[in-house]
Amino acid sequence: MLLPAAAAAAGGVHRLKSLCPVRRISSLKVPWRRDAALDAAILRDRRYRLASRLVREVLLSPGRRLLLRYLSKRRQRIRLPVLVPTFLRRYPTLLSVSPPPNPVASPSPHLLSFLEFASRHHALHSPLLASRLAKLLMISSTRALPVPKIAAAKRDFGLPDDFLTSLVPRYPHLFRLVGDPGPDASGNAFLELVSWDDQLAKSVIELRADKEADVVGIRPRPNFTVKLPRGFYLKKEMREWVRDWLELPYVSPYTDTSGLHPASPEAEKRLIGVLHEVLSLSVERRMAVPIIGKFCDEFRLSNAFANAFTRHPGIFYVSLKGGIKTPVLREAYDENGELVDKDPMIELKERFVAIMDEGHREYLEELRKKREELEKQRLQEAYRGAKVGTGIEDEMEEEGIDESDEDDDSEEGEALMTWGAVAKLTRSGVGNGIAAFVLEPLNSLSRLEDILYIAG
Repeated sequence: MLLPAAAAAAGGVHRLKSLCPVRRISSLKVPWRRDAALDAAILRDRRYRLASRLVREVLLSPGRRLLLRYLSKRRQRIRLPVLVPTFLRRYPTLLSVSPPPNPVASPSPHLLSFLEFASRHHALHSPLLASRLAKLLMISSTRALPVPKIAAAKRDFGLPDDFLTSLVPRYPHLFRLVGDPGPDASGNAFLELVSWDDQLAKSVIELRADKEADVVGIRPRPNFTVKLPRGFYLKKEMREWVRDWLELPYVSPYTDTSGLHPASPEAEKRLIGVLHEVLSLSVERRMAVPIIGKFCDEFRLSNAFANAFTRHPGIFYVSLKGGIKTPVLREAYDENGELVDKDPMIELKERFVAIMDEGHREYLEELRKKREELEKQRLQEAYRGAKVGTGIEDEMEEEGIDESDEDDDSEEGEALMTWGAVAKLTRSGVGNGIAAFVLEPLNSLSRLEDILYIAG
C-alpha cells in the first residue's frame, strides 16, 4: 500500500507516458575506454580495503580477540595477497599480537582510539546518515528494504556496523524494524519507512537545480551532467540518440514509474536517475556492481542494469580494477581522480589510513636499522670471509620477497632483494672477490650486476 504522498507522485505516471511515444532504447554499442585517473583512485584504496577486512575479522570475534592461527586460515576469504603475520609486521599499529606459543590478535591502542572517534563521528552525523537511509527506503518500490541487504552495503553508505541499534531507534518517525535481524543482521527482517518526507524526496540533480534557482532567480530544467573524458569519441548515431534522450523530461528516482514501458527512453531515464542517485548517496560516489545488484528487486532494476553504465560514458565510468566492475560517478571527481566534494564520512577512512601509514613508517625504519646492522657486521668480517648475519639475512630475504606483492613498497623490496642476493653469494662461497663491494651499501640492481660479473 502506497503512502499518500507516494500515491500522489504515482499520479504523474500517466503524464510521463504521454510526453513521448514509446521508442526502443538504442542498440548501438559504446566503446569502453580506460580512465587512468579514476582507476588510480580505486587502486589507492587497495591497502585500505585489505587492512579493513583483516581488522574486521578480529573486531567481529568474541571479545575482539582471535588466535593468530585462526586469523591466518581466513587469508583467502579476505583475499590477502601475503601471509597474515607478514601483513601485520608491515602495519604494526593496526593489531597487537601477543607472544608465542599461542599468539592472539587484538585491537592495538591506535585502533581502539580510532574506534572511539568513529563512534563519536557517527553520532555527530547521525542526521545525515538517517536521511541517507530514508532516501534508500523511499527509492524502493515497497518503501522497505531487507536488513541483510542494507548490512551488505552499509560501508558504502557510511552507516555504522551497529546501525540497527545506534541509528534506527533514534528516528522512530522514519524507521520501523519488522522481524528479527539476529546478532549479525542476517535474519529475516525488514526496515520500513514510517512516513514519507517530501523534503527528502528530492534527488541530487533536483537539489542542484533548486540551488541554481536561488542564485540566478530562474530554475533550470533538472538534467544529468555529461562529462566525456578527453579524446573520447561517440559515433554520430549514438551522439544523436544521447542528445534526444537528454531532451526528455527528468524522471525522479522517488517517483512511482511502474506504468512506464520497460523499453522506453523514459524508463531508461528513470533507470539512470536511480543509479545516479544511489552513487550520489554513497560515501565515495562509487560502488561495486554486485552490491548495487542486491537491490534489483526493490529498486526495479533489470538484470542487465550494469549495461546502462557503459551506455552513458559521460555520466559514469566503469573501472575493472580488482577484478570487479565498479561504476564511478564522473561528475564527482576532478581530472586528477580526486573527489570534488568530500563526504563527511570519508574522514574515517582518512584517519584509518593515517594509522596504517604511521605503522608502515615504523616498519621501514626497523628495516633500515637491520640493514645498517648487517652492513656493520659485514664491514667487520669482510676481510675474514666469515658468514655473518645469517638470521638477519634470512629475515630480510623473506621480507623482500613478500614485499613484492604490494605495489607501494616496490622500491624497498628491490633493495632488500638485492641484499638477499648478496647474502646468497656470500653463503655459497663465491669468495673474497666481492669483499670490496660489501664495504659500501648496495643501492641499485646495476651494483649487483657488477658484483656478479667480477665474481664470475
